[in-house]
Amino acid sequence: MAISPDDGSAIDLRNPALAAVLSWAVPGLGQLYQGRTTKGGLFMAAILTTFVFGLWLGGGKVVYASWKPGDTRWAFVCQAGAGLVAMPAVVQSAKLLGPARQPLLLSGFMAPPLTPGQYVSRAYADRLSRHDSDITADDFFDKPPLKQFRRDQLAQWHRQLGRFFEIGTLYTMLAGMLNLLVIYDAWAGPLGPSDMEKKRRVAEAIVPSTASVDHAS
Repeated sequence: MAISPDDGSAIDLRNPALAAVLSWAVPGLGQLYQGRTTKGGLFMAAILTTFVFGLWLGGGKVVYASWKPGDTRWAFVCQAGAGLVAMPAVVQSAKLLGPARQPLLLSGFMAPPLTPGQYVSRAYADRLSRHDSDITADDFFDKPPLKQFRRDQLAQWHRQLGRFFEIGTLYTMLAGMLNLLVIYDAWAGPLGPSDMEKKRRVAEAIVPSTASVDHAS
């Protein structure tokens, strides 16, 4: 149970651990599970809109997971706070570095950028050369049964998107970090007044009571 700082009413947090997990998976879902529908809907709309807007600003390229030397994507640590909406990046990265050497979604959605010398499958190389205006077949060395990329795709993204790459990254990071507060709210309930504020309220309640007694006397 938690106490609402607004009206002092009791809030049933149900299973706080489950609520926290649900609010990580989908922002606001834990609050909906607890019956706090207005707050849950507001959290869900605000955070997911911020995340998707940032992803759109960055041309769909600013959310990816990469731990390769020279391209450690620390921003993804914050982006992952937004929950399942960021998890395709983990799958895409794992598949691209796995035996198949291609992301699960050949469209490259949330796949990390290719680095110079990186090996990829022929299917993925052909797909990039056909659909990415900045990449041609000449950007790959033929290394049967794979192909080796010889440029820096991240540099291409920065050149193509300009400042919108950084702005989109910032928005998606903010969405993930804000969701940490939502997760805490689902776990522990709303933040109540500080001890100092409680004392002030008590003092304000006592003073009018005392004044009423003196007036009555």
